[in-house]
Amino acid sequence: MKCYNSHTYQKLGFDTVLQRLRERTLSEEARELCDQLAPVSDAQEAMDRLRKTHEFAQLLTYDDPMPLEAFASVSRLMRKLQAEGNWLSLQELNQLLGWLRGVKAVRQYMNSREARYPHLYALVQAGMLSQDLIPRIERILDPHGNLRDDASPELASIRRQIGSASTELRTTLYRILRKANEQNWSIEREVTLRNDRLVIPVRADAKGRVPGFIHDISQSGGTVYVEPAEVLPLNNQLRELQIREQNEIIRILQEVTAFIRPHREALEQYRERMAELDFTRAKARLANEMDARLPVVEPEGKQLRIRHARYPLLIFRAQEQPFEVIPLEMHLDPQRRIVVISGPNAGGKSVSLKTVGLLQLMLQCGLLVPADETSVFPLFGSLFLDIGDEQSVESDLSTYTSRLYQWRQMGDHMDSRSLFLIDEFGSGTDPKQGGAIAEAFLERFVHQKAYGIITTHYGNLKDYAEVTPGVMNAAMQFDTEGLRPTYRFIEGMPGRSYAFEMAQRVGVHPTILKKARKKVGADELESEHLLRELERKHVEMGRLVADNQRKELELNRLLEQNRKQQQDLAAKKNGIVREAREEARALIRQANQQIERTIREIRESQADQARTRQARKALEAALPPPDPVLDAPPPETVQEEEQDGLVLLPGEAVQAGDWVKLRQGEAFGRLAEVQGTRAILESGDLRLTVKVNQLVKIRPPKAARQRGGVTVLGDLPSSTARFELDVMGMRAEAALAEVDKFIDEARMAGLTPVRILHGKGGGVLRETIRRHLSGIHVVRRTYDAPADAGGAGWTIVELDA
Repeated sequence: MKCYNSHTYQKLGFDTVLQRLRERTLSEEARELCDQLAPVSDAQEAMDRLRKTHEFAQLLTYDDPMPLEAFASVSRLMRKLQAEGNWLSLQELNQLLGWLRGVKAVRQYMNSREARYPHLYALVQAGMLSQDLIPRIERILDPHGNLRDDASPELASIRRQIGSASTELRTTLYRILRKANEQNWSIEREVTLRNDRLVIPVRADAKGRVPGFIHDISQSGGTVYVEPAEVLPLNNQLRELQIREQNEIIRILQEVTAFIRPHREALEQYRERMAELDFTRAKARLANEMDARLPVVEPEGKQLRIRHARYPLLIFRAQEQPFEVIPLEMHLDPQRRIVVISGPNAGGKSVSLKTVGLLQLMLQCGLLVPADETSVFPLFGSLFLDIGDEQSVESDLSTYTSRLYQWRQMGDHMDSRSLFLIDEFGSGTDPKQGGAIAEAFLERFVHQKAYGIITTHYGNLKDYAEVTPGVMNAAMQFDTEGLRPTYRFIEGMPGRSYAFEMAQRVGVHPTILKKARKKVGADELESEHLLRELERKHVEMGRLVADNQRKELELNRLLEQNRKQQQDLAAKKNGIVREAREEARALIRQANQQIERTIREIRESQADQARTRQARKALEAALPPPDPVLDAPPPETVQEEEQDGLVLLPGEAVQAGDWVKLRQGEAFGRLAEVQGTRAILESGDLRLTVKVNQLVKIRPPKAARQRGGVTVLGDLPSSTARFELDVMGMRAEAALAEVDKFIDEARMAGLTPVRILHGKGGGVLRETIRRHLSGIHVVRRTYDAPADAGGAGWTIVELDA
């Protein structure tokens, strides 16, 4: 997208966005990409940028952190490798090794995430790096970044000699120092280093006592540092070995650098890819901080539909000093390509215009936008701007002349793929002439079928918008009682200036206002009155809509509360029935035991009448009183029902071998096995594990057919319960709806435990889901998956049997 105004970034506030973006990069290479960032019109390139940013934003929110070592700046090392004869220093080699390890870590990180982040995966995995680079460098460097003694046989030999020479030198020096201490020539106990030579400290007045070379004098002048003559050969030998060591180190570094140099092209490609990845990470961080989203992008689309959009600079300001940022709703399409916004000063007209321009610019630069994801953006080929004072001292142009130049440029170059933004259209000269010129230009823009937003105070432009197809009036809502802007955008009606109301509020004399109204004229005042009434009705309608929305939310809340109460009552009912059954079983066991004791006593007494009566009384006392419900006689006949051509016997218990049907669904078949509360239903070639209480007995079908050796009439339903649910990346409301459906299906199919994938990220989605699960009565408990099976990125859910 070509920007025709050289001040576009600064006028729309994009320079502030870029500065925020630079602050979130880690490498100098990524900061260079920020400085080079420009909007594109190519659909493939724009979508590729946006999808990478969107994927990285999802990664930052829901996944483990990506390793960051690969985002180090290595451009200088690449330039140094380019020139033959150069070699990397030990520090530079360590820097390159850390970067290579970081690249390897990023590639490994993305290996298991290809399906989740395909565009980031393609960026990281494209091209190959030699697997020999890291081992070759590690062969000469120890874990602390120092050159290993065994980096070469020669270096190992030299360092052994240095060790021996250093030991002999220190032994001799300490012997001389002890003698100097005994003779009171020195009061120090340690040898020291001066000019890369080991020396001993000696009192200045005793310097002649220790023959040798003086290398330094203390600041006070009381101590001299002497290299005793006795150790001169040893110091010389040590110095020679150190020089040989340094030469060998350089030779080793040259050798390793020569090994790396042929891989420079592949290294350079990965340097660029890691810079782009760092740049994308910065865009994703900025997006998350602004709560920016990936909207619907229609490259060749004909509409610009912005929903719940917020101006980024206001978001930044609100982060420092909190206040409410009023969102913008705006819709442009071929039937209303140009919007003329009018209304009082400081009402938000310019911010609305800049919001549209900045979000379009950000989107075509690959940045996510702070707007609802249902917003729709096309890709424009050009952007024209006329905002603020464009006076040019160099060209000797006045403000109005400069604006005329901008409008002429728009008229010469705009087409149906152009977006133009003009603030205070027509101002800067005589109102009548300026308004007429602006209207003429606007007429040309309409014929060019360009898309645009205009702010103005001129009545003739409002009138033109009212009667011209493709142009729409709009206003910024104003609080008529408090005379304060609300910053809310209203489509379909022109705005008022509120000049008389404001003048009255600041205390302008009534006589002046009366004369001013006469000068305006009755028609103008009548128009103002009609606009005021229209705006009042619009505000009232907005209040009614908001009230209706609140009532709808309250109704939905009450319906959900009622659903949960019904679930709770059903759960309590099932619990009471289970307890009653257990109590009945216990009573039956107790009664059987009493009966057995009674029979045994009667037999032992050989049917003695007195003993028999006594035993019967004890039995009657031990048995519970009759229960009107549990002890009611069974019905004489079983009620039958017919459903889908099958005869249901809902009052009969089911057992293995019976024909049964699922209460919910169409599946039916033979009951193969009953295992406590669960049963296995055979239907065709399938075996389905279900709960017994989900089955109803049916009469054997008359017209059964054979399939797979099992006689059936119906098939299993096409949808089956799942053991796993993936909601990663979903918004909380959509995720909870999927969780409810998933738990219901699992409970109906008797599946437990089941797994929910939500990712780690900041843990917000996980905590939301777990709080929701804790309120579902069939959920027994939830916990993290084992570490080797996803850990905190999964929630395991156990359901009641």
